[in-house]
Amino acid sequence: MDRLFAIVEWLAERIGRLFSYLFLICMAIIAYEVVMRYGINAPTIWAHDVTTALCATGFLLSGLYTLKRRAHIRVSLVYEKLPAEFRSILDVINSLIILGFLGLLGYQSTKSAITSVSIGETAGTASQLPLPAIVKTALAAACILMFILALVQLIQSLLHEPSDEPPAVDPT
Repeated sequence: MDRLFAIVEWLAERIGRLFSYLFLICMAIIAYEVVMRYGINAPTIWAHDVTTALCATGFLLSGLYTLKRRAHIRVSLVYEKLPAEFRSILDVINSLIILGFLGLLGYQSTKSAITSVSIGETAGTASQLPLPAIVKTALAAACILMFILALVQLIQSLLHEPSDEPPAVDPT
């Protein structure tokens, strides 16, 4: 089981790192748009839509990376002062809340993504790119992947003995 957990965590790390490069691509597209719009007076019809979709996708899948690093916002000042047993209980409760939220959001976003793809939904702008379907599919995928990772973290919380040391958040 530890091997399976390690694979899930490795995939979460790699997916998060891979999709972080979308922000660099967005920066290049925005720079291109600025040059085209203000330098050549030939603005694009697609740059805004594409950067919005790419940033949304990067943001959604970066949640997987953040969850893997256990770096989501928490009240560390209080959490770190609590006894190890109580922190373990809070970790389980937190995992259950995350699973409930991601389960509901994943279910609804998957239905929405399937509908969007099946009707060929496009952006309501001049570009008419199929970006809504892409972003909705990314949301569904992010929810499913984060649900799996949160399930792994819940099982780990239940199986491991509480430690007197508060968990260290990896700063990378």
